[in-house]
Amino acid sequence: MPIYTFRAKKLNGEELTGTQEFASIEVLKAMLSDQGFFLIDAQIKGKEYSFGELLKRVDMKDISLFCRQFSVILNAGIPIVEAIAILRDQVEKKKFRDTLEDVHDQLQRGNLFSSTLQAHPKVFPDFMINMVEVGEASGTLDSIMISLAEYYEKENKLRRKIKSAMTYPMILLILMIGVVTLLMVKVLPTFSNILQSMGGELPALTKILMGMSDFMVQNVALIFAIVALGGIGLRVLSKNDEFRFWLDSLKLRAPVIKATVVKVITARFARSMGILLKSGIPIIRSFEIMNDLLGNRVVAHKFTECRDEVMEGKGISGSIKKMGVFPPMLIHMIEVGEATGQLDEMLTRTAGFFDEEVEEAIEKLTAMIEPAMIVIMAVVVGTVVMAMMLPMVSIMQSVQQ
Repeated sequence: MPIYTFRAKKLNGEELTGTQEFASIEVLKAMLSDQGFFLIDAQIKGKEYSFGELLKRVDMKDISLFCRQFSVILNAGIPIVEAIAILRDQVEKKKFRDTLEDVHDQLQRGNLFSSTLQAHPKVFPDFMINMVEVGEASGTLDSIMISLAEYYEKENKLRRKIKSAMTYPMILLILMIGVVTLLMVKVLPTFSNILQSMGGELPALTKILMGMSDFMVQNVALIFAIVALGGIGLRVLSKNDEFRFWLDSLKLRAPVIKATVVKVITARFARSMGILLKSGIPIIRSFEIMNDLLGNRVVAHKFTECRDEVMEGKGISGSIKKMGVFPPMLIHMIEVGEATGQLDEMLTRTAGFFDEEVEEAIEKLTAMIEPAMIVIMAVVVGTVVMAMMLPMVSIMQSVQQ
């Protein structure tokens, strides 16, 4: 029997974690339910992969393709168990293939599709699992999978645009570091020896950079150790909730990127909430699911407060407006949706508008960052080159005189 590592909660907030052997995820959920807990997270322990396979993690593109193909197969009238077997044989990534193999085995034992997905939270997102549960209960799994395919295709497109926008600046940054390092470690020491043999007073800038160059040459191991420790430190900090909360709050305050970040969060909220409500998921449960989809802990914290107000009977638009994050247009569309009873439709339409806004914002941000990086690179490299050339010019002038 598989060994599950799980995390569960009670309604009063009490949390339970553990690692135990269960016949299936259904047995685990039943055991927790008897104790008054509901399952939050569970995964099968003990699956090992090679280093190369670990690098080939299941990403958003894989999930969107899986949902699209799965919906097509279901629409053709093929049973779920057979559909998973077909997709399993087509998947190239070993981790995804092994996951679908386990899903197939659990389905053959009579477990629900949503429960088998829930056993693999690192592969299948919580949003997808909740949507599948609704599809199973309502008998609309095929249409739910189409909605999921469209959602993850748009989410994957958004992520690719953000990564693409950051690629060129990162290349320039790496190139600048490489050029400056080469000048400081190789070229400047050679110039230093030549200049010292010629005599004469060196400019202050040249002396400072020569001192830095000597330090870099004599302490290569120390510099590498500092860089390595810095990388490890950032890795540890990236898993620290307080640091990530601070970083997310910084994103909402930074003048250059704030507008883009808010538009990304708004588009994500409108699209996700529209799909959740359209699928029939209750508003409170939809709010809880949204916390993990927004991509910003500060906004998620405010969203939790917003959910509490809605639970007390307050209006959705008023509660979201109090967050002070989303633009007026979204608030207005939510107000109209509440008044007409078509909130899901209004959010879906708004999502399309903000998707276009996000594309424009990313293009503008890229147009600002690229020339800024070129200017920074020119200033830094130019400063090093100037430090080398100034004393040479001074010496040549002295010789001519």
